[in-house]
Amino acid sequence: MVSLGSYLLGAAELVIVALSLGATAYRLRRRLLPAWEGAPARLVEITVAVALITWISEILGTLGLFYAGAVVAASALAALAAALLAAGGPGAEDPEESVPPEPAGEGSAGEGLWQLAVMVAVIAVVVGHWAITTKHAVDAGIFNFDSLWYHLPFSVEMVQSHSLTGMHHVDTVFTNWFYPQNSELLHAVGILLTGRDTLSLFVNFGWLGLGFLAAWCVGRPYGRGHLSVVAAAILLECHTLVVREPGAAKNDLAAAVPLLVAIAILVNAWAQERRGASVAGREGERPTLSPGWALAAAGLAVGLAAGTRVTVLAMAALLSLAVLVPAPAGRRWAAAGWWFVPALLGGGYWYLRNLIAAGNPIPEIESLGPISLPHPERLQTGRPSFDIAHYATDTGVWRHYFSPGLHEAFGGLWPLVLLAAVVAALVALVWGRDRIVRWTGGVALFGMLAYLFTPLSAAGAEGAPTGFGINIRYVIPALLAAIVLLPLPRLFDDRRRQWGLLGVLVLVLLVTDRPDAALHDKARIFAVALVLLAVLVPAALWLARRRGAAWGVLTGGAVALAIVVVALGYPLQRHYLKQRFANEIAAESIPGMSLDSAYRWARGQSDARIGLAGTTAQFAGYGFYGTDLSNRVVYLGEDGPHGAFNAIPTCSRFRAAVNDADLDYLVTSPFLDFLHPGTPIASPEARWLRGESAVSPVLRSGPVTVWKVSGRLDPSACGPANGPLEEIPDTPAE
Repeated sequence: MVSLGSYLLGAAELVIVALSLGATAYRLRRRLLPAWEGAPARLVEITVAVALITWISEILGTLGLFYAGAVVAASALAALAAALLAAGGPGAEDPEESVPPEPAGEGSAGEGLWQLAVMVAVIAVVVGHWAITTKHAVDAGIFNFDSLWYHLPFSVEMVQSHSLTGMHHVDTVFTNWFYPQNSELLHAVGILLTGRDTLSLFVNFGWLGLGFLAAWCVGRPYGRGHLSVVAAAILLECHTLVVREPGAAKNDLAAAVPLLVAIAILVNAWAQERRGASVAGREGERPTLSPGWALAAAGLAVGLAAGTRVTVLAMAALLSLAVLVPAPAGRRWAAAGWWFVPALLGGGYWYLRNLIAAGNPIPEIESLGPISLPHPERLQTGRPSFDIAHYATDTGVWRHYFSPGLHEAFGGLWPLVLLAAVVAALVALVWGRDRIVRWTGGVALFGMLAYLFTPLSAAGAEGAPTGFGINIRYVIPALLAAIVLLPLPRLFDDRRRQWGLLGVLVLVLLVTDRPDAALHDKARIFAVALVLLAVLVPAALWLARRRGAAWGVLTGGAVALAIVVVALGYPLQRHYLKQRFANEIAAESIPGMSLDSAYRWARGQSDARIGLAGTTAQFAGYGFYGTDLSNRVVYLGEDGPHGAFNAIPTCSRFRAAVNDADLDYLVTSPFLDFLHPGTPIASPEARWLRGESAVSPVLRSGPVTVWKVSGRLDPSACGPANGPLEEIPDTPAE
């Protein structure tokens, strides 16, 4: 458990970092984009703040100085530097950017009070539904498979090693240590400052809120902010996200939302350009996206997305074209600089690390046509990586896998949801009211098309793509970018049609996502409390500001809210840490893992070195770090060329690896068959320990055994039957 004093110290450090970064981002935005105000200004500031903590952590982590004190000090120094910069007076302003903001409601009367009330109610519904999943994690521990597999182990390894330069191998089947890790880095900062992983339960609520803000900013220049928000809610409330993002360290939304942020910034920058031409008496002049700080902010957001998931790279590439093509003639090279430099700073760190370690920035790409690229060779495979296009004409697969998967993901009206996104993108592309809207429609359509050819989008054995439903999340960025465009056509300039569209969107949300199911969950009281604190009180403060309330009143309300959150956070954290992995929910989220007893054993361990052998334990390794996250978890395997990490093929080499790892405990487990997770395949490591006096079992649970390591193992004592390479299991491509 965490004492009250330690909890308050962590909360204080968190507040200092948040306020420092917020103040720095505000001052930078005010100096570089002085004409921006309201929601678009907040969007830029949040983007800059996320980039700042990312850069601070990357610099410190590269130097091996990723400590809580260093992060706090660096954040405070950044705020001081920004204050001194602001004290120097406003900088030279770009005349094309220093124009009055685009008036809300172009083509309509803008958002009315009742429309805003409906929007807030929809946001509350989504947050409440997300809160249900979160409460389940609060009561049992983070149970999302990918979070247990690599997201959180990456974060804890950053905290324990105080470095970001190493490759933390978490299994011997995939190569996910090459994935970009912006999201894991943010979770690491939370763990570093508070000493526990409690904040990781709520990090994705930040991305949810930012997604709603970005959706609002897309519709804002046209008076459709509320409609874009409600349209986005249909996707943000979908089953695919609700069961995976809340209360976990999943990063699908952490990649999708920055892309939407970039689009929103570009839309508002275009509106600024148009407004500037109007003020200057150049109404007939065609707007462009001029090089400048607005373009840099959008590029930074795209970089943050690319630094989170490689699955957004296709959309990021086409969005780059959407920026460069409409740039003023003769200034495209300048526009490219303003766009790509921030983008590389936002996400290039991990690709550069891969290039140094493996000779390839994206080692998953093994060749370009006939040209072979450096990549790690794997001795084991998890499952075939078919894409959806592979089954384009297979009606059986569509009937038995694709259709049920889409129904589960988007509800009974899933054809309508997908059709709405496709139609919105097509209408924007062909009849979009602005050139940037047309380009955005094209980017969204391209993202949907790229999804059809994305590896693992139809993962599974030939003819049985069991991974399709799970990996529908790969298309969320494209669908989200498309559906926020739905209210923008001139067809909805009429107020009555806006009300009609609002009613249809709310009805689709209620029918297809069924948020009413949350009303019957025992976690509903927690959900109501979270909605009150995270939605209703902030909405009331926002409304008060719109009606002219004094800043002192708003500041007092915000401070009071923060105090309440900190006060409630302590008993919530105590409850979470007491229940975390104390029952079977987390370990049994995938059938046949048999890790519930081993997880409960690990809760009582601190500062132990625990080795993991067999992929079942490796794929759910996070539970072995212990309640205080002080255990060092070592994934046993052998390094290979170009960053490879493979299973150990022989008994003698396995025993030698155990000696080299200097373990206190060793966990042996079977090979997890992704095609048939209920029937894992035997893995030889436990048999390789037979007759070895230096290890003794302390816990057995089915095929999983925890061994106490009390001395050095004897590699020469392996019998002749212990160790052929063939015994490393390999999932068949059935």
